[in-house]
Amino acid sequence: MSIGGFFIALTVFFNISGTALARLYATEDKTMFIVLALMSYTLAFLTWSKVLKYFDLGFASSVTTGTVLALSNLIAFLWLNEAYSMTKLFFTGLIVIGVVGVNFCQQS
Repeated sequence: MSIGGFFIALTVFFNISGTALARLYATEDKTMFIVLALMSYTLAFLTWSKVLKYFDLGFASSVTTGTVLALSNLIAFLWLNEAYSMTKLFFTGLIVIGVVGVNFCQQS
């Protein structure tokens, strides 16, 4: 994995962590969750700035956003007990196909 790929992975991790923590704050109403969510989003922003040093905006944005959306939906379904329909599964699959396609185009 390249250093740019490492920063994409960190950005995705911090973004998803922030989203999950904000969701936990909405259900648990504990200040600790929102503080951790804000810290996580701040780290996501910082790592995002590093991503843009290594990749074009079009590639970085589509890969990062697609990955965050797909993984957030999966986490929401598995751990946060949110409803998930076949329609959501289908369109999440399209996101994953798009991320793979954009990645393939970047390598060509």
